[in-house]
Amino acid sequence: MTRDEVFVPPTRSKLGLPALNPEGENLLGSQVTAAVKKELCEALGDSPIGAILGSVFYLLCGWPAYLIMNAAGQERYPKGTNHFQPSSVIFAPRHYFQILLSDLGIILWLAGIAYSIHTFGFANVFGLYLVPYLWVNHWLVLITFLQHTDPLLPHYRAPEFTFPRGALATLNRNLLGDCGSLMAWLGAHATHGLSETHVLHHVSSKIPHYNAWEASTALKKKLAQKGIHLEGGAGGWAEVYRVYKECMFVEDTGDVVFFKNAHGLAKLRPVFAETASDSGVDTTENRVYEK
Repeated sequence: MTRDEVFVPPTRSKLGLPALNPEGENLLGSQVTAAVKKELCEALGDSPIGAILGSVFYLLCGWPAYLIMNAAGQERYPKGTNHFQPSSVIFAPRHYFQILLSDLGIILWLAGIAYSIHTFGFANVFGLYLVPYLWVNHWLVLITFLQHTDPLLPHYRAPEFTFPRGALATLNRNLLGDCGSLMAWLGAHATHGLSETHVLHHVSSKIPHYNAWEASTALKKKLAQKGIHLEGGAGGWAEVYRVYKECMFVEDTGDVVFFKNAHGLAKLRPVFAETASDSGVDTTENRVYEK
């Protein structure tokens, strides 16, 4: 929550949901009465059709919305933060002219699209360029959304955040693994293990992709010694739908929070031991999560 740059979970108050009612639900999302479930579900408008349409909109428009208006971005950034303003808090001063050059490139790109539409017609440009562009764009969003979003992943506020905890708050997934073994192989190797070795990327982003498989295997063995397993469900459209429905909001309070669904229920909740590790690294001995 504190250091997230994108896919920042929306809070109860941001979504305008009814305030937490201690008589009908608890903060951790383990106990919710039927009346509160109904109230939350109606407020969120939870339905299969809504989840499908919301997922499609997220996959097609989420990335541009993040770049243009910081949608699902870091809440502490000033209103109007975007990726095209050289003086934006997102960038360091040394990036100023690099952003201007990038903006120029985008203007020329848009001009090229406009000229092509004028010359060849909108239907041709839409079918030959815009549809393929949106197709590639949706895969990028799908992969990154599923890497960082799941009801099993904790989100940390400042008092509990450390780099190791933040780095391990992600999942490996087998891209297209829900479409059979052949598609799973294709999804993994066509993208050089982009989704399958993602946890490693968080721990050490300088390892090149051609060493990622070997290094990821070593990291999994190391984490397994501490009881940490960060393998999510197969990455695909069905998983996007499931995650979209189960990850609706987090509470406004709490230093370690998990997503709640439309009924206010969380799949996991933090359990704090009496003593914490001096290293600040989560281990099964000093910080565990229970279902």
